Amino acid sequence: MLTKTEMKEDFDFKANDPLSIIKQFIPQTSKVEEANYINKWSMIFDSTGVQTGKYLLTSPFCDNIKGYGGSIPLVIIADKNEIITGIGLLPSRETPAWIDGLKNIKFFDSWNGKTLYEINDLQIDAVTGATYTTVAVREIIAKRSGIFTGSLKYEKTKQKFSIKWIEDKLSPVLYFILLASLIALFVKKLNRFRSFFLLSSIIFFGIISGKFISLYFLENISVNGLAIFTSFATVFLVGLSILIPLVLNKHFYCYYICPFGGVQTLLGYVPVKKVYVRPKTIKFLRTLRLIIFVFLLISITVGMNLDLTLVEPFTLFIFYSASITVIAGSIVIFTASLFIKNPWCVYLCPTGQFFDLLKDGIFFKSFKYEKEKKQNNNCINR
Repeated sequence: MLTKTEMKEDFDFKANDPLSIIKQFIPQTSKVEEANYINKWSMIFDSTGVQTGKYLLTSPFCDNIKGYGGSIPLVIIADKNEIITGIGLLPSRETPAWIDGLKNIKFFDSWNGKTLYEINDLQIDAVTGATYTTVAVREIIAKRSGIFTGSLKYEKTKQKFSIKWIEDKLSPVLYFILLASLIALFVKKLNRFRSFFLLSSIIFFGIISGKFISLYFLENISVNGLAIFTSFATVFLVGLSILIPLVLNKHFYCYYICPFGGVQTLLGYVPVKKVYVRPKTIKFLRTLRLIIFVFLLISITVGMNLDLTLVEPFTLFIFYSASITVIAGSIVIFTASLFIKNPWCVYLCPTGQFFDLLKDGIFFKSFKYEKEKKQNNNCINR
């Protein structure tokens, strides 16, 4: 019979392979004890069988805490004296670029040199632009240490998620921008302030919070459902962005909220000579955008291992994680924006194509046609 400190939880060691993760922190590792104890360390050994360290798994104990793409299973790695030496990430659906950026700024080293008993008093700030991920990691480690030390009681329960009205101090600002943009959509006189709306969206939805919609985010909704929503600000953002074009045949997200589109629009106001784009070229590029979207949709459906964060340049706003390719591509797009109206949004953006399909959907397009036809017939009869 297992003692209290030997109680275990199931864990798929083959599918998750914590050994390869641990080797990144303890290179001499050759074997690990494949046991997922609740409040006891699992052992790490070298090729001679000598213990070289210890580790803890956060899954399934903390799987109810969600990041941007769902659960974030971690490996807490320590030396023989139970001093933390690293935090490793097992396979998850978090944005790869964000994870790489967090590694670059050594966010995951924040707990190094501490014991599990010291973590409860450790204050780790969330990282601007990757709030979902960093808050989730912080809460996961705190909860796992609490379960280990006995300050938190662990019970097997069905995974639950909670949505907060006020996620942080930024939430009221996001609500205000969404509400003001929504009103401006129907009150034409407010369009004179569109530049201010766009600038606010770039700063608060793009740079500070990282709450923008991408194809990767939409895919996560289809996979994880409501579990990826952590605040009502995000719920309203997604809900308004989908319902307004679908029901009212109007653009909302692309016109007012999208940070990347906002930069292009503001650059388009610069008084330089614009380039005339021929109708045939416009038709070709729009067709190309549709083809790209369909290809990506098929890739997602058949389960191709495709990193969607590389398809769109939105990670530019997460400066510490933006790749050279994304930065270079964004510079090209922003430069082109001086001469061509929103080149990325109009001709290439897969997310923009998705919203266009909602706006010009067959059902609502037919409904709109019948309504216009009825109005024309009334005019003729008069």
